[in-house]
Amino acid sequence: MRKLITSLWFLGLITLLIFPILAWLILFLAGEDFFALFKCDWRDLFSIPTFLSIGILFGILVIYVTELPYFDKPLSTYRNLLSNMKITRFHAFFLSFCAGFGEEVFFRGAIQPYAGIWITAFFFVAIHGYFSIKNMPINYFAIGLTFFIALLGWAAKEFTIWHAIAGHFSYDLVLLMYHRRTAGHS
Repeated sequence: MRKLITSLWFLGLITLLIFPILAWLILFLAGEDFFALFKCDWRDLFSIPTFLSIGILFGILVIYVTELPYFDKPLSTYRNLLSNMKITRFHAFFLSFCAGFGEEVFFRGAIQPYAGIWITAFFFVAIHGYFSIKNMPINYFAIGLTFFIALLGWAAKEFTIWHAIAGHFSYDLVLLMYHRRTAGHS
């Protein structure tokens, strides 16, 4: 158990630190200001709760869809992986923050300006292992997830990176808290 908790901390910290460092390096080499990613006008703060809500709603939709019998076998690998993790409430918040912040800074802040919203969204979903040559149901799930990730890309482009971070954070938090509840973790 202690090893697993250490792994969760390590995974979260790597995501929180390495992705932004890679983003900084890409932007530095491109002659861009890394810290400009985080600029946020006070008026932008009022629309961030909208993207928190969108993440929550998409998380609930994903829970509903993935509980359908059609996805039972294709997603069993992911469920088993999560079942082996004894995620506490703190871990759920910590991992959601680390992924929301670290991944959005890298993908939306450093990759998307050069690759575009859709290629970045596809790449994001692909590196999370959701596309499969042998498993069509997983591909349907991946396509739906790609639309959500593209929405986060649009949010980062049209609003601020904080909007994408908010949507990503709340989506992950809903899924991790749901898994926690269904796995019977206290």
